[in-house]
Amino acid sequence: MMTPRQRVMAVLNLKIPDKVPFADWIDPGIRKTLAAYFGNKNMDDAQFHKHLGADAICYMESDYLAPQFCKKLIDEKGVEHLQSEGLIKAQQDMGKFILPDVTAPGYFDKAKQYMDQYGDSGLAIFGSMRTGMMNTIFSMGLVEFSIALFENIGFIEEMLDQYIEWNIRVAEGLTGAGFDFLVCYDDIAFNTGPIIPLPIFRDVFLPRMKKFASTLKLPWVYHSCGNVGRAFDDIMEFGMNCFNPFQPDVNDIFEYKEKYGDKICIWGNIDIGYTLTRGTVEETIDEVKEKIARLAPGGGYMMATSNSITDYCKVENILAMMETKEKCGTYPIKIDES
Repeated sequence: MMTPRQRVMAVLNLKIPDKVPFADWIDPGIRKTLAAYFGNKNMDDAQFHKHLGADAICYMESDYLAPQFCKKLIDEKGVEHLQSEGLIKAQQDMGKFILPDVTAPGYFDKAKQYMDQYGDSGLAIFGSMRTGMMNTIFSMGLVEFSIALFENIGFIEEMLDQYIEWNIRVAEGLTGAGFDFLVCYDDIAFNTGPIIPLPIFRDVFLPRMKKFASTLKLPWVYHSCGNVGRAFDDIMEFGMNCFNPFQPDVNDIFEYKEKYGDKICIWGNIDIGYTLTRGTVEETIDEVKEKIARLAPGGGYMMATSNSITDYCKVENILAMMETKEKCGTYPIKIDES
């Protein structure tokens, strides 16, 4: 039997584990609901993930996610939502563009304390960060960003360069804190296709994102929602170990497994658009079985939802997903269709 950490690291390195691992970000509301279901609403992160049957913990701390300089809305639950209006609309606004000083003493103490607490849990621990592309879009605002793509690309380059350098330093700090791998959350596509015209992406964004990627010392994952198909060969130039989550309504994860499965770990993608949120337990079981049967053979597959375990997922479907993975995900993979 592998430990959960060994299982995750095996698939990130395209190896065959003892059973299919599971890892995902879990929204706070559903986490509380599930913890209460497990009998202890105050359980710590390691206890919770072990009860759930997950193999890894996602560590997400705002200090290590590059700030986005845009208007924000706080809803009635106290949750912050980014708005489309940026605060850095033109180069004369760059005086407001002040990133935190990651060289300040103790800046990575939170990350180190988290690893001190959970590093011996047997679970894989992954740190969350960004590359800087979405930060740039939000900070400028989508309208101003779109205009600048054609009228003032130097403004975009100036901001993106600063984000890239800042995130390189953050990655170094998280690596030093002892995380097992990193996940960079940076959506590159709408449901209709890439956010940025590919010629501009290849000329401006790709070299800078590759610069960031070239400095990473840990295994790492690139996360993007949306229809990534036309940009995926470009994304592959980042050199990541894994891609997540293959949004199922606009990407066929089985095609990606066939084409890229010998190069990267495939991580995803039980559907939160329907199955886990509006489907039945039986439909959840059927989808999990299909994903395991078609993606797990040969290794290099890690199960997750198609984005995250959201507050609006059905508890019974989450439990069915995890129970089915445990039942059907042991190697050699053999799915009982009865």
